[in-house]
Amino acid sequence: MNLKDKLLYVFLLCLPFIDLVSSIATWEGFFSVGLIFKGFFLLYAGWYLLRNKSKYWRMFLFILLGCLSILIVHYDGASSLYLEIVNLIKIFYLPTLILFFYTYHGHVPFLKVITYLALAYLLLYLGPYPFGLGHNIAEIYPTKNLYLAYFYVGNELANVFILLIPLAFVYFITNKQKVMTVILSFLTVCMLLLLGTKTMYISVFLILVYFGYRYFNKKKDFFKKNYKLIILGIVLVMGLGILVLPKTPIYQNFKTSLEFYEVDSVKELFTFQNINHVIYSNRLTFLENVAILYKDSSLSGKLFGIGRTTLLNTKDVEIDIFDIFFSIGMVGFIIYLCYFGYVLTEVKIKGLPKFIFILLLVISLFSGHVLISPMVSTYLAMLFGIKNGRNQNEKLDQKAIKKA
Repeated sequence: MNLKDKLLYVFLLCLPFIDLVSSIATWEGFFSVGLIFKGFFLLYAGWYLLRNKSKYWRMFLFILLGCLSILIVHYDGASSLYLEIVNLIKIFYLPTLILFFYTYHGHVPFLKVITYLALAYLLLYLGPYPFGLGHNIAEIYPTKNLYLAYFYVGNELANVFILLIPLAFVYFITNKQKVMTVILSFLTVCMLLLLGTKTMYISVFLILVYFGYRYFNKKKDFFKKNYKLIILGIVLVMGLGILVLPKTPIYQNFKTSLEFYEVDSVKELFTFQNINHVIYSNRLTFLENVAILYKDSSLSGKLFGIGRTTLLNTKDVEIDIFDIFFSIGMVGFIIYLCYFGYVLTEVKIKGLPKFIFILLLVISLFSGHVLISPMVSTYLAMLFGIKNGRNQNEKLDQKAIKKA
């Protein structure tokens, strides 16, 4: 690796520690340093793209003019300006980084980086628990129970694990690192017992189905000969899951929600009101409140959004696509969709990275914290950096992804 590669490599490996420090600062009510690092990274990504692909300058100029128009409409003092700038950085962060990682010409083995990141997050998350340290989400929401360690947003952390861990397994298995595969499995199980959110468990199930389907297609004869043993194994795993599940935070939280909203049957659960309460954690109520606010706003509000400041004062929806639309309005949203759509036509992705990318997009429609969360979107964009490279490490990465 040359100096440029080494700096990028070190920066990416430092991200879990930057996120941890930022989370601690948020818990203590201080400024989040992560925004500074990722803001400069976005600037570097834009500079890199313009330096290597001059055709992008018209597109970036168009986006910049749109962002300036939004800032002018929403300017209401220094604090408001800061929130609106941060909001725009978060919104345009993901598509810009997708383009950056995809077009990056260097020798950074991104799959190896993702593997190290998965281990780093697991250790930073699980490390404080045996010593009775860290925070619980009950400190913010008294009716919920979820261990957060020193991270701040449980959904963001869960999305990071959903994104990174499957690829880490692929890396270790492909490189025949059995000890590391066992260690990663142990750490993952511990994490699932502590951080198991609804989104996490559903995603794990879908990922296992994906791996099972891919493996079945490759080993059809093996499955036909050993189907009884496989069925027995599935039954045993399900039985163990039934025994362990009542002791997990997700079971206790789900039970508490059902009791609080007096849901006594499966039929009652699938009413709109209870889907909102139990499945969406009242996000549909937040959506209704913000939609009314947007409907009653002025023409400039409809065109350029009600702004992030107003959105936070009301309570943001926490469904990414709606938070983007309401904060930057029809004009900003059209610019965002055109930019993101253009980026997706410029890049290619396949195999497990493609599956994970689609899975995270779906998650953004339910629990958010994907499209406008730099903690998550950095790694989501990094999926596009795993492609055929010019050195042995990148070729090994591509081989692993093809197997997945």
